[in-house]
Amino acid sequence: MNLRKIDLNLLVIFDAIYSAGNISHAAKSLGMSQPTISNALTRLRDTVGDPLFTRAGRGIEPTPKAIQMIGPVREALQMIQSGVSDAGSFDPATTKRHFRMVLLDQLEPMLMPPIIRKIQDFKAITLETLHVWKTPVVERLNDGSLDLLLSTYASNLGDFNCTSLGRAEVAMIARRGHPEIDGEVTIEQFQSLGHVALVQELRNLTRADELLRAMDIDRHIAYTVTKFWSFPYIVSQTDLIAMIPAEFARLAAKNHPIEVYPMPFEMPKQKVYMTWKKNRDNDPGHRWLREQILAAFTDNM
Repeated sequence: MNLRKIDLNLLVIFDAIYSAGNISHAAKSLGMSQPTISNALTRLRDTVGDPLFTRAGRGIEPTPKAIQMIGPVREALQMIQSGVSDAGSFDPATTKRHFRMVLLDQLEPMLMPPIIRKIQDFKAITLETLHVWKTPVVERLNDGSLDLLLSTYASNLGDFNCTSLGRAEVAMIARRGHPEIDGEVTIEQFQSLGHVALVQELRNLTRADELLRAMDIDRHIAYTVTKFWSFPYIVSQTDLIAMIPAEFARLAAKNHPIEVYPMPFEMPKQKVYMTWKKNRDNDPGHRWLREQILAAFTDNM
């Protein structure tokens, strides 16, 4: 293929379509008309000799060729952006960026509101969180479609940087007026009462089971959910209990009839890590995002 035939703008549009999975959504994200995006896609299809996307429901899905292309295209676009940007040129009020993150539900109410308050009047910056257990995190960090991962696991992979934001405390919650709890949750109650817990895939990310096994402590998981936001709703209307991050519990208790109790045994505080691809180190926008998350964690956790 003759590279002189490829317009850089076509690659930017290809990236936007791939991310959005929808032509009209891609057009909106780029501030362009849908016919312009469709014409650009037609040109790129002719250039690479592949349809790149096929219809799927209300959107589109990438062909094997598009999947093969997206990683190198995103890396090339990132290198170009880093190369032409001045290290101090990023301005969240005027520099257009769309950041994508994977973070556990319990971190969202503490970390995101202060960041959103900073950018809510800016039209240039948009933030998106992706589903933590249905997202191929390593692949998306590698291909550039994911900017940051916030989790309780440190990455030891050579292409990534990983830093500890700090530690998060765990607490117990139960409904107000629970018939078996008087002032505190005992270790006997922890093991005999039914628990609400995350589904196994998410529990693996929080390391809760691993920590309990290390202390030889059992619990009866009566009901599992896919997000922390479900905990206060279920607990407030049943006799089930739950262990959740303390800051999340205190926030939930402001809006739900639940009580927050200390753990009935010494539970190690969990470290929270931020992971990103090394080639984003000197990206001024990416560095700004990392600084905002670190500040939000320090101030609110």
